[in-house]
Amino acid sequence: MTGMSSENLKNDISNPAKTYLWDVAFANLIGGGNRDHLEVRAQSTAIPGRSFGEILVPFMGTPGIKFPGKLTMTHSWPAVFIEGNDREVWKALYAWSQAIQNVRTGLGGPDSLIKADVYLRLKDQQGNVTNKLRLAGCYPQAVDEVPLAFEDESSIFYNATFSYDYWEEDN
Repeated sequence: MTGMSSENLKNDISNPAKTYLWDVAFANLIGGGNRDHLEVRAQSTAIPGRSFGEILVPFMGTPGIKFPGKLTMTHSWPAVFIEGNDREVWKALYAWSQAIQNVRTGLGGPDSLIKADVYLRLKDQQGNVTNKLRLAGCYPQAVDEVPLAFEDESSIFYNATFSYDYWEEDN
């Protein structure tokens, strides 16, 4: 059994995956915008989680037996983008939200025209993709307000929460 040797275990532990080795890729930007600008400006995010409900079956006066229940996901994915003077992040997120529902007309598009897949790619130190997650059916659910102040010299960041239908490994 070569996979369980102590040497393999030491190599795996001495080479942990790093939180800064990742990137995000949008299959397409709904409403237009520069996909490359949005992808390179993604500053932080999270790997989505999943969990299972529980089904407890009572058995003959015992505490019972548990079985895994329905798969659940948060259906939301956070991402933080740093803005540039070209306003590319703002343009992309605004255009996408206008496609979902136009603020003046109140009209929006069907799912096929407002949702896109987003890929989260985790990398090793050499830049090779080690894991690729596909978030199917994404759209920007919320973009937080951004405080502006004269006494602050920080950059503008957009905190966006994307909604998605499901996620899966896409290697």
